[in-house]
Amino acid sequence: FVFVAILCVSHCFPRPAGAGQASVRGQTVHFVESEHTSLSGAAQAGGSAVWTYSGKATWDVIVRRENYRLLLRVRAGYAADHQSGVRGETAYRVTVDGRKVKLRLVPKTLLYGSDESNWAWIVGDVGKLEQGPHSLVFSADWHFGRWDAFVLTADRKYVPPREPPLGKETPRDLSLLNAEQAKWFQGFSLGRGEVEKNCPPAEAPKTADSIDSIGLTACRNQHAAAVVNVTNWLKTPLLFRVSRDDGERGADALPSLPLEAVTLRHAVPLPAPRKEALADALPKLDGAGLMYLPAGQTRQLWVAVNTAGLSPGHYSTRLRIQPLTAPGRCTTQRVEVDVRVVDLALPTKHPLDIFLCEYDTNRPGMKEDLSSHYVNWYHNCLIPHPAAANPDFSSLDSSLKREMRFPGARTVFFEQWHFRTDSSWQDKAKRPAWVEGIRRWARHVHKDLSLGYDDFTLHIYDEVSGGGIDTFVRARQLVREADPKVRVTMTVTPQITLKEVQRLDPAVDVWCPHMELYETRPEVLAFLRKTRKPVVPYYCAENKRYWPAQRYRFWAWKLFEQRTAGLFIWTWISRDAWRGRSWDGGMVFAGNGGIVPSRRWELLRMGLQDWLLLDLAVKAGFRKQVDQLMSKVLADPENADATRQARQELIRLLTSGASPVGLSKKK
Repeated sequence: FVFVAILCVSHCFPRPAGAGQASVRGQTVHFVESEHTSLSGAAQAGGSAVWTYSGKATWDVIVRRENYRLLLRVRAGYAADHQSGVRGETAYRVTVDGRKVKLRLVPKTLLYGSDESNWAWIVGDVGKLEQGPHSLVFSADWHFGRWDAFVLTADRKYVPPREPPLGKETPRDLSLLNAEQAKWFQGFSLGRGEVEKNCPPAEAPKTADSIDSIGLTACRNQHAAAVVNVTNWLKTPLLFRVSRDDGERGADALPSLPLEAVTLRHAVPLPAPRKEALADALPKLDGAGLMYLPAGQTRQLWVAVNTAGLSPGHYSTRLRIQPLTAPGRCTTQRVEVDVRVVDLALPTKHPLDIFLCEYDTNRPGMKEDLSSHYVNWYHNCLIPHPAAANPDFSSLDSSLKREMRFPGARTVFFEQWHFRTDSSWQDKAKRPAWVEGIRRWARHVHKDLSLGYDDFTLHIYDEVSGGGIDTFVRARQLVREADPKVRVTMTVTPQITLKEVQRLDPAVDVWCPHMELYETRPEVLAFLRKTRKPVVPYYCAENKRYWPAQRYRFWAWKLFEQRTAGLFIWTWISRDAWRGRSWDGGMVFAGNGGIVPSRRWELLRMGLQDWLLLDLAVKAGFRKQVDQLMSKVLADPENADATRQARQELIRLLTSGASPVGLSKKK
């Protein structure tokens, strides 16, 4: 596919002596090479020219209000007759906004080089054109006609050059268009987006103005992102090719980001019950960098940057957004991505225990995805039945060894349903077998697999309340009898009472309270803290997929305020999230040979990175400043700007070299 015009530094081109000069803004003379027009039918570009082959070429041009002439450099003839194509009204045809314009030969412009290189200029009087866009459509009666260049000029003295060089193309002046004309002419626009904000198909800016740069500031060892919203203003779908365009950079250009540091993704909108489509899935662009954009819709291009291995400094990469199926007037646009890497390294391992209930699944890309999002507490649901005479630990061992080799892995969350599905443990005669089975499992994990007792927990009941508390306490006594060093977890529901958690306390080693308790039952949370046992808040199967992505980032700030030991989320991947099931709590989507992250998953990681900055700032002595920033963020959880500003202030504190005491005195 070809395009109308290529932006260039200069629009002036060689002129014969005595010819009138083009205006400074290039509005008196408009020049375009024919291969950069929009071709249809059988017309075909060849070198710098276009063979007609009974097809057409369209040139959409922006002009000021003037009287114009049109000049075309065309193939004049062939071997037997070098002028057959340009005699009389010529073999070439043109319409301007649907109106026919008669063409004639420009005297003294015939130039014969060979049968294939046999040229002349022809001219037609267009008349007055109003300011704005106009469409010129070229065709020919001659199947083997050929176009080389087109000129539209209001300069009555202008004489075209007889032979090359013909000149450089004239840049379009979009300022001469009104808002609707600009949308039509440009075809698509690039807008500044927000990583936290959903980008539904109907999202659209008010104007077609495009940005030419975006930027981000990141620490070392950080995953960061910036986004560009791409809007299709046309009534037809567009296919784009998005690529990095770092080949021709000026001497003053910033160092280019390494290839492996940048991943290009696009946000795919999926149906959401009773809500606007949710652009949550973030698959990588395919190997060709293709992105499809329906008519009148917007999609978000996600530029993910991994600063691991980068030294402090400024970097950039240039993105090329090329429309493959647009009219020729809709030219390629470029966006510079400027990245500042500060001299501050984030820890590669997270102090919090991060658990996502992955249920022993084994998917391609799992290791890279989970470890890069700081997951370090891994699920194992493969404990044999405690009463089994000859338990087989092979499945448990295989899954555990595989996941504990993931970077950052340090703890195992064992979960078994045997107590919940088989009440025989309450039978006095069968109880000893259960005790021995639990003891055998604990010994195998501790001795054979070399896990310390602080390296694993056991989950035997879930979200108990009422009479279920007594059942859990009795089961916990059985586990304690088998091995008193085994730590047992309990998820605490939003409906639980203070008296109920007090009854649970003797049987629980690690508390997993529902996050809603921080808002609804402060007395329960106060009691949990007083027990001095680890507190790892959780979210379960709520419709959290449809919560604002900013909320996922906010959680980490809340965890820091509460000084929790970790974060527990159900679940990593669940059923077929692509179908938009309303209750699906999965953080990622299944991909073909890999994992497709969600916007929520990326925002959660950003929040955990914020947590690391908060922790570094406190350790550096900035507790007072951290508390002030925390209060602003916690007071307005949905305010993404406030969170970003607080993060930037944390980076400033940690990289400025300022003394915490000195800052306090200034205030």
